[in-house]
Amino acid sequence: MLWINAFFQSPQWLWLFAALAIPIAIHLLRRSNPQQIPFAALQWVQRYAQSRARQPVVDNKWLLLLRLLVVTLLALLLGQPLIKRNIYPQEAVVLVDPRIEAIDANAFIHRSLPQLAEADHKVLWLSPETTAVTSPPPQNIDLWKTLTLLSRRADLRRAYILLINNAFPASHRALRTSPHWQWHSLDKPATTKGPVLPRVAVMGKVPNWWAPVLEDWRGAMPELLVQTLEQEAALSAQETDWLVYAGPAPLPQTVMDFVADGGLLITDKSIQPPDHLDFVTVDQSYPVQAAPMGRGSWLRYGIDWHSAEFYQRAELPDYLWQQWSAQDWPLQHRNRGQWSGMNPMGIPVVDSAVGNRRAEQLQPWLIAALLMLLTLERLLALSRSPSRRAGETRHG
Repeated sequence: MLWINAFFQSPQWLWLFAALAIPIAIHLLRRSNPQQIPFAALQWVQRYAQSRARQPVVDNKWLLLLRLLVVTLLALLLGQPLIKRNIYPQEAVVLVDPRIEAIDANAFIHRSLPQLAEADHKVLWLSPETTAVTSPPPQNIDLWKTLTLLSRRADLRRAYILLINNAFPASHRALRTSPHWQWHSLDKPATTKGPVLPRVAVMGKVPNWWAPVLEDWRGAMPELLVQTLEQEAALSAQETDWLVYAGPAPLPQTVMDFVADGGLLITDKSIQPPDHLDFVTVDQSYPVQAAPMGRGSWLRYGIDWHSAEFYQRAELPDYLWQQWSAQDWPLQHRNRGQWSGMNPMGIPVVDSAVGNRRAEQLQPWLIAALLMLLTLERLLALSRSPSRRAGETRHG
């Protein structure tokens, strides 16, 4: 019954269609209550029996129909039906970096994009909700994740991206972008940077190259903090940025939660990933792959950490530092998250990978129809009540 999920957001409420039997049962029970009517002669009894035989089985059929429709609409409303609509790319949409003032963005559009200023264009914040710039700018937006999310929206396939033009950081290779986006930059002063160094933790039996690499890092970065954790230790993405995991497989749930909350997980090939993760190749020389997980990412080396092929390289410390920094989305966002519109990076999302149909809910229309039917049902029920009482009085 998976097809039901394509038409209803909450199909578990469709059992309420069984409640259609309730109005029918009520009308039949009211119909079955006979009235005692005195007659002066037998011929009137015979005529009455013939007339009753020609009457419908259910009284007040219009009232019954309205009540059945009310129950049907109530079941549909709770089931939340969906309708598929075609989505077409909008030609005049500008997505603005939330760190840019709305007045500066509008001035840039009128100065540098006059073709949009003359058209009926939209200026939206670069955020998952894509609200208008007339609303307050969203806070703490992860530009990497946001652009990847918006790259699959058919209505934003041809959007203009306006970003702050400062130092372009080493971006995550798994970033998805639309090949039709037009990138623009606005020169702004650099924002205040957070702590420069990541907070590193190791868990499990580390390989032989870890000690000399760490010594080299601490020689160049004396303030670097590295913590050794037990296998059962709790992890927090607010307290740790990088986790070098050399423990047994499979990954503990605490490690999975750490990555989902924004941490960077680093392992070798001994840890097998789940099938649903989308790994992309970062470097063919080791090789190494990366995959986004929640707000964080997983960097996985495809060779054995303990092999001489891995660690017998003089440039290993610098290489690892640059490679790990490039995959740490939250750290990059805090420290060097200044985008440049001149060098967009990432994997282009082809048109065939973007759905051009979107499911929309029908709740407003169903609520209006339900209120109208309830009003009609009450009016019809009240209008029939006086005539019924008058008939009972006359026959009595």
